[in-house]
Amino acid sequence: MVGRGWPFHNDGDPDDWAHDAASVSLHHTLTMAPQQLAVAVYDIAATSLPSAALVLAAALSIFAAALVRGFTGFGFALTAVPLLGLFMPPTQSVPVAVCLQLLIGLGDLPRASRVCDWPSLRWLILGGVIGSPIGVLVLSLVSASAARLLIALITVGAVVLLNAGFRLTTAPARRITALVGLTAGMFNGLAGMPGPPVIVYYNSGAFGRIAARASMMVFFLVSSIVATATLASFDLLDLHVAVLTALGIPVMLVGTWLGDLGFHRGSDTLHRRVSMTSLAAVALGSALKGLSDLL
Repeated sequence: MVGRGWPFHNDGDPDDWAHDAASVSLHHTLTMAPQQLAVAVYDIAATSLPSAALVLAAALSIFAAALVRGFTGFGFALTAVPLLGLFMPPTQSVPVAVCLQLLIGLGDLPRASRVCDWPSLRWLILGGVIGSPIGVLVLSLVSASAARLLIALITVGAVVLLNAGFRLTTAPARRITALVGLTAGMFNGLAGMPGPPVIVYYNSGAFGRIAARASMMVFFLVSSIVATATLASFDLLDLHVAVLTALGIPVMLVGTWLGDLGFHRGSDTLHRRVSMTSLAAVALGSALKGLSDLL
């Protein structure tokens, strides 16, 4: 008895029919697999690879953020996330900014570690580790928008105080430094903004601009390592993020190089002025966002 078609034959035995069915399934899989694979690859490319317009907009945003960081030692994520957020969701803008900050931080670590102020960094990092879960706990009691607004107002107040002439002549005591780190950790847990207390601390006049800039780079590298691990645990590091991160690396390197060039050609006064202006702009933008979310 001839079966249901070439190349299968059986004589009516149920086992032969089962063998034929399995053979048909295998034959279908082998012949269709390349087509299905091609369709799958096309679907992944269509949904994961960014458009040319998105790449250009992201490149400009990353360049601006890298320029700020290259000069001041901080501000990459603070600048990049709002700019990238204009044309992509937070689930993409935040991971891209964090991954790029991690990569550039690792690249700068050998040089920064030689001139940073390790005594203060140790206490800042310790305080930050303790403060982050406290901030998350407080966040469960208040809204994120209210927390962001409060942090922004405190930051603006600190910037005004520094611009009014407040200066420290010596490095703060360990307990004060640990308290600053604790505050930074709480700000991180509350709104993902650990930077303002640390930036104000290193621009208070007790540290030279080279040590201050290097110390902030190391601190934010540690923050980005923790943030990257957190993003990975929530499965937010996908192919789209990887592609944008890879495409952003050359732009980030150029922006960082130009910012670094400006830093070495500038003065302590210029560095402080640009740092405070950048921090004030970020704080005001954050305050407006928090206020708009509350209204």
